[in-house]
Amino acid sequence: MASHAIGTEVNTEIDALLGRRFGMSAFRPGQREAIVALLEGRDLLCIQPTGHGKSLIYQLSAVALGGLTVVISPLLALMRDQLDHLATRFAIPAGTINSDQDEAANAEVIARADRGELAILFLAPEQLDRVDRLAWLHGLDVRLLVIDEAHCISTWGHDFRPSYREIGRFARTLRARGPVRVLALTATADARTAADICAQLAPIDEHRRSMDRPNLALCVSRVAGLGAKLQLLDELLHEEPGCCLLYCATRDATGVVAEYLRLQGHEVAAYHAGLPPERKKALQADFVAGRFRAIAATNALGMGIDKSDLRVVVHVDVPGSITAYYQEVGRAGRDGLPARGLLLFDPRDRKVQDYFIHSAQPEPRDFALLREAAASAPRTLTELRRVTGLHPTRVTVVLAELVEQGFLVKEMRQRRQVYVDTGKTGLPVLERYVNQRAVRSRGLEAMMAYAGASGCLMQTLRRHLGDDEANPCGRCVVCRDELKHEVEACAETTVWLARRPVVLPGYRGLLKQGRALYDSERRSAAFRGFMGGRTQGAPSADAIGALTALVRELDAQGDATIVPLPSRSWVGQAAVLAALERPVWHGLRWSEAPVARQGALLNNDQRRANVAGCMTAARDVPQGPILLLDDYVGSSATMRAAARVLRDAGHTAARTPIAFARVRWRLGRPGIV
Repeated sequence: MASHAIGTEVNTEIDALLGRRFGMSAFRPGQREAIVALLEGRDLLCIQPTGHGKSLIYQLSAVALGGLTVVISPLLALMRDQLDHLATRFAIPAGTINSDQDEAANAEVIARADRGELAILFLAPEQLDRVDRLAWLHGLDVRLLVIDEAHCISTWGHDFRPSYREIGRFARTLRARGPVRVLALTATADARTAADICAQLAPIDEHRRSMDRPNLALCVSRVAGLGAKLQLLDELLHEEPGCCLLYCATRDATGVVAEYLRLQGHEVAAYHAGLPPERKKALQADFVAGRFRAIAATNALGMGIDKSDLRVVVHVDVPGSITAYYQEVGRAGRDGLPARGLLLFDPRDRKVQDYFIHSAQPEPRDFALLREAAASAPRTLTELRRVTGLHPTRVTVVLAELVEQGFLVKEMRQRRQVYVDTGKTGLPVLERYVNQRAVRSRGLEAMMAYAGASGCLMQTLRRHLGDDEANPCGRCVVCRDELKHEVEACAETTVWLARRPVVLPGYRGLLKQGRALYDSERRSAAFRGFMGGRTQGAPSADAIGALTALVRELDAQGDATIVPLPSRSWVGQAAVLAALERPVWHGLRWSEAPVARQGALLNNDQRRANVAGCMTAARDVPQGPILLLDDYVGSSATMRAAARVLRDAGHTAARTPIAFARVRWRLGRPGIV
């Protein structure tokens, strides 16, 4: 379609495309107006409720405009769904470049784009951080730039991502080269966030629709602790015949929720960003296909799950803001049929969100540390994390700021992207972070207020998001006067939580999933007793007996060899090995002592570097399964180093980690959480 076409001609042609290519007879409210605006050459910020078909706006526009449409989205799950739909339903050639794909897969997509074979290219925002990727993108015939989840572009947004800062510069570069439309999409942006987005992408028009979801009934249930949450989820899945999405604040919580519900007879899986890419793809495909009833997920699955028949979205933990909550609860009922959004509210959950706010919030000393580290030598992102010891999130945020303010530049050297000091003098302006902390804190306060609201829940959400015409919905528990008293956990659930298995994660074929007896987060008397006495002597008889039972459980055939990790401080190791009554191989040694204790280091990059290349294995490596034994496991860096040494020495069977305790290291400072 010619880009200068206007009025009746545009409407006629897009109607024809809608039916011929997309098999639809009519547009949803707001879609036609947005598409016409783009085809007439206007840039657009489109704010529409989740489920109202924002994807069709850029899909149809991409076909009409020709050339390449670049879609920047933080949601890998959305990319996977969109690719499947574009290929199978609409015959639109598309590809994606992201970190979940290996380099060969990304290279194939790059080659297809170079040959002009793609109509739509999906990019994770972090791809714009790469100097080589930006240079390549500038050489493509980009006609439309789409920013999905555009609230992330704003300093005021609930999920500010430093990579999104590159989008404004990228858009300006594309515009300077030729006519390029810019489309920003979001389901949530209050007036301040919308103004900030428009300022960064200027010039751009705002196109806002009502935020109401007439088929969505909202509910808040007050609970006392995780046990009560698990009981309510069990009751929900027994009563609700449809599919459910269970949002959790942490990766660990997804595992606990899924495990408990499976024990109650429900088909539930856990999903989070730490899973292998192929596992995430399989879980998403299985859930969309209805192969299990519910999925317990962090926001790594996020808004990108394209499943229109979700009947209930449950927030197991309090989200960080109303913006985040509206985005996520909006996945329910996208087919237009009745659906529910349920928040399980425990006021104590806010401490997790407080931690997220604190961990991402840089301080002036962080900027000084990173400037000093980059000034001493050009370094990669990983090297800077290791040298400074800062929380990984803070490193990413601070580097983006230092680049934006001209103190550092990104360069490719020997096929590595490094950060180079520019020699600019003075101090960075940090007003952004004062504002951002205030906004995030207010966002969390607003979410806590929503959970205790005495008025209509949907009206509260809509008004917070700038929909000033919102009236009471008549559907939520407040409107129906159905608020319930606080739920407490029963004894059985409490006991299960205290005794549930402590999982040690597997790792990319090196390690199978293993187990520990105690978890630092539970702070049990047994954990405190073991950790306090591990440098004094043998563990208690009860602890040794529990570990012996765990070994029998993991090695039911009795054919595994115990391989202890070398330790400079675990006094009771010999007594434990004798009690296990299994073959023991003492072939792992420190060829070079680690510089520091793992717990004294500041982040996991430092912990990995601390043990890398320091361990060796004797030549007589046992064949058959191995149980790798340590007193406690934190980052798993030492376990992984041992597994690599064994693999490189010729061991090919299963390697399973076991330990008395799993601990959680702090990030950005030493010690146990």
